Amino acid sequence: MIWLAFPAMVVLAVRLLIVLVNIVTRQWLKESGLSDQPLVSVLIPARNEEGNLPLILQDLLDHDYENLEILVYDDASEDRTAEVIESFTDRDKRIRYLAGEPLPEGWLGKNHACYQLARHAQGDYLLFLDADVRVYAGLIRRSLAHLQKHDLSLLSIFPRQLMETFGERLTVPAMNWILVSLLPLRLIRLTHYPSLAAANGQFMLFRARVYRQHQFHRYVRTHHVEDIRIIRTMKAMGYRTHTLLSSGEVACRMYRGFGEAVAGFTRSMFAFFGGSGLVLFLFMLFTTFGVVFVGLSLGWIAAAIYLAIAGLLRTLVALMGRQPVWMSIVLAPLQQAAFVIMVTEAFRRRAQKQNTWKGRAIRFE
Repeated sequence: MIWLAFPAMVVLAVRLLIVLVNIVTRQWLKESGLSDQPLVSVLIPARNEEGNLPLILQDLLDHDYENLEILVYDDASEDRTAEVIESFTDRDKRIRYLAGEPLPEGWLGKNHACYQLARHAQGDYLLFLDADVRVYAGLIRRSLAHLQKHDLSLLSIFPRQLMETFGERLTVPAMNWILVSLLPLRLIRLTHYPSLAAANGQFMLFRARVYRQHQFHRYVRTHHVEDIRIIRTMKAMGYRTHTLLSSGEVACRMYRGFGEAVAGFTRSMFAFFGGSGLVLFLFMLFTTFGVVFVGLSLGWIAAAIYLAIAGLLRTLVALMGRQPVWMSIVLAPLQQAAFVIMVTEAFRRRAQKQNTWKGRAIRFE
């Protein structure tokens, strides 16, 4: 059993080291000045978002950065999305409503919506936001300052995740738990290796001239994990990119309930691990049963030490993601079980080569 215990300990130690590196290098937006206010096009794809749109649109109207144009694309919604958008266009001329076009063959819905939004945008910078995002003071100004300071072509931010149901608390923390323990975020900016990159489509800020030159959503029109594919493509092209965590300037309630979260995460689970099913399986194996392997091989004192380190890792990840520490510790066994369910479901749906999201069938890559 030692041949399983040793790699389990190595995986845990490396993950803790990566978390500590991310903390020491402070991967959040910093307070900084901005000499001017270039036009920013805020681009929001919306499909059946009548409940979320009033919140994000009001956030943007109240935002402390005023030089905005706000474009909302109604992607064949079946609810009152169009009426909600039009009610806001009557209030502020910065908001524009774009009626959705029939989805062309060979396109995924969100990619096509983002592509259409970019075609109509006039800004010097393009900020893609999901409709379920919340925007707070300082976000756009500080994001632009960070992008300009480091000469970036793309800045992505992982929002602080809002969780209201028990099922969300079991599933949603897995995203940060994977991200900040496997990827030193500073290396996204300092290296050109495409594998050292991750992004979140909930917040993606582009230099418009770079985006218009390559039309990235058209480039990835068939890929359902378009955010990760775009940033890795840009790094391969030699563009400077960076991904940060939110310190509270932007938040998002990704999913509503356990079932929706499982369906959502299965779309991107393999992408988190470079598309490798083997790496994903080994990660699940060692994070789930590592303590058992260590206990059977080295004794239960070693297992207790292993659990303490794993608890420290979860605590640090929770603090970085601005989440309650108690939730990450008390719910850790159930969160791990939920992670196993998500991975199992991802393998099942990959074998079937199909998934469903927002009423549309998508194929696994």
